Amino acid sequence: MKIAVVGAGSIGTLFSSILYKSGQDVTLVEIRPEVVSAIQERGLSVTRGDETEVLDVPITSRIEDVPDPDLIMFTVKSYDNVTAARDCLKIIGDNTTVLTLQNGVGNYETISSVVGEERTCVGTTTFGATMYEPGKTRGTATGEISIGEYAGGITERINRLADLLRTGGFIVNCVEDVNSLVWTKLAVNVGINAIGALARLKNGETHSIEPAGEIQRLAVEEFSAVARAEGIDIDYDGIYRHVVDVTVSAAVTKCSMLQDIEHRGRTEVKAINGAIVEGGKRHGIPTPVNLVLTRLVQAEQQSFGQ
Repeated sequence: MKIAVVGAGSIGTLFSSILYKSGQDVTLVEIRPEVVSAIQERGLSVTRGDETEVLDVPITSRIEDVPDPDLIMFTVKSYDNVTAARDCLKIIGDNTTVLTLQNGVGNYETISSVVGEERTCVGTTTFGATMYEPGKTRGTATGEISIGEYAGGITERINRLADLLRTGGFIVNCVEDVNSLVWTKLAVNVGINAIGALARLKNGETHSIEPAGEIQRLAVEEFSAVARAEGIDIDYDGIYRHVVDVTVSAAVTKCSMLQDIEHRGRTEVKAINGAIVEGGKRHGIPTPVNLVLTRLVQAEQQSFGQ
């Protein structure tokens, strides 16, 4: 199968390495010249556990170089969705499927409004990775991919996509209600990312350090109130415990938002904590903790010109 991975960040490079090693025709698409040149000149270096491999994964800054792919995997940051989706229109064929595997909520709506609902699917992943310098990625958690239809149900195209990804070397789950998984992952991001980014904490420390843990609990409580109002079907009794469990299982990992701040880059806070603030406004639910977290991250971004 022919695959375009749009966004050569940590997850994009990790996934492309897995696909490449399984023999798939995969190409990375990336606009940052320093990443493109690093991978073109030295290959893609991927470390998983104690093993480091350098792979000749193709990469281009011109999406036109990957015409009519079977699959486009969206691994860009949420704030780049519109631009990336419009670029994808140049290469989408009659049988192309677009899969979003991103943090936060609102990604499906944005992408599908450009490329069409009929070709857009939703996914989540429990993989973790960090790109510690251009073209060099370290896997921090091995996981699975779960996919489904935004409207619910397991359709023929979801089964086809799952088979395609399994051929590419992934463990894939087809789920009836993918939105519940998207929101469950959002709870984790709400509870960890902004706190970790602002206080420069690894995931485990966002809970184990008491003042941070208190903010985490309050942020997740606001998440739950908004998710209930949105009609999201998740385990509300266990959602906070789930967030805490993730801080333990990925204790030494730096969340993506902390990595963004350390690189003086733009973050996805608007699609994470900011989504809870906007949901609170829609339903008349106060979200003061998520509002402060959102505004503080945005203030830090602006302090270095983002």
